[in-house]
Amino acid sequence: MTFFDKYTYKQKNYALLVIGVLLAAVAYKRGFGPTLEIKKYRTELEQKLVLAASADDQIRTKQIEIAQLNRLLGEEGNTIEKVQQEFLNFFAKHANNVSVHEINEVLHFQHPDFSINTHRVVLKGNYTNTLRFLYEVEKKFTLAKILNVSFEFTKHDADDDKALYTTILIQNYLR
Repeated sequence: MTFFDKYTYKQKNYALLVIGVLLAAVAYKRGFGPTLEIKKYRTELEQKLVLAASADDQIRTKQIEIAQLNRLLGEEGNTIEKVQQEFLNFFAKHANNVSVHEINEVLHFQHPDFSINTHRVVLKGNYTNTLRFLYEVEKKFTLAKILNVSFEFTKHDADDDKALYTTILIQNYLR
């Protein structure tokens, strides 16, 4: 081994130091680096597993929240025709001595995330029967919710007598 005899100890030590640094860099790049990445990926997967384990509870919570909002705002996703038809069916079952005088065109408000349909219905009848019907609508009609109620004692047609007209606004939401 006469190859290394011509170099001094100082040069051999520098060469050994450079080779050691290169070996450490290669060992980090090939061995330690991927191991550390895998460890980080493993902790991320463990966190996702914990979230997946509680997914059923989160889904139930969201379903409960949706049900509460549906009770407050009315069921979402019903068409205008369905809401009007179901309202008239509900009216036929629950209204006593009250008649539908007028149903106006639906007002439609479009938002990027949802749309709101506002239905205007004018009822004709006495005060107590109208209040009973409105109470039934509040408690049992789930497709839309009452937004506003106004009472007016007037003549709508020239040949009619004065009567109590109740204007109700009901809203339903579409996604």
